[in-house]
Amino acid sequence: MEEDFWNHLEELRKRLILSICFFLFSSVFFYPFSGKFIKLFTDLVGKTYFFAPQEALFIRIKFSFMAGFVIALPLILHQLYLFVVPALTKEERRFAGPLLFFLIVFFYGGLFLGYFIFLPYILKILLSFQTDFMVPLISITKLFSFVFWVLAGFGISFEMPVFFFVLSKLGVITPLMLFHNWRFGILFILVFAAIITPTVDVVTMVFVAFPLFFLYFISIIFSFLGSRSKNK
Repeated sequence: MEEDFWNHLEELRKRLILSICFFLFSSVFFYPFSGKFIKLFTDLVGKTYFFAPQEALFIRIKFSFMAGFVIALPLILHQLYLFVVPALTKEERRFAGPLLFFLIVFFYGGLFLGYFIFLPYILKILLSFQTDFMVPLISITKLFSFVFWVLAGFGISFEMPVFFFVLSKLGVITPLMLFHNWRFGILFILVFAAIITPTVDVVTMVFVAFPLFFLYFISIIFSFLGSRSKNK
């Protein structure tokens, strides 16, 4: 028993080291291109500014780490999968691979829609509140934090179908429960949309919440699949 414990610990250590290596390699590889990619974000608001000598360098490093994580995410999740899969039953292994695939696809899908569709619109709404006596002087650090918050919110929220599938397979929720409580689901989505879109514009909030409503009902289908596989 003690030997098994140390073997598992060694396996975990190996997977963690590989994951960290993937992350660091991706971050270092991305750093030379970080300036060009940061410009894609600054172009959404015009010129940005930094207010400390080291701030521009730190932003490039932070952005490289963020991009490195996004690039290395499939490899990191694969290491997690390799660590967990020996403990799964044959039935659970059958679903583990597709779940990992959908986890990655939905996350990247959330980032894609967040950047190309919602982020420009949200920034346009926020900057429209400027006046003759209030003009934007945007810090690159503040912009980076804002972009990170919005895109992370979309990436995580798009994992909803996968989470509901897993929770249904574990018996925590049922598709009938989700369907009957759809009003609470919509209320939660509206609150979440308000958090990741800090505007006072209700139209913007609903615009952001609309794909999440769609995801909620897709999640009910995933919940049904999870519940059905549980009963087999």
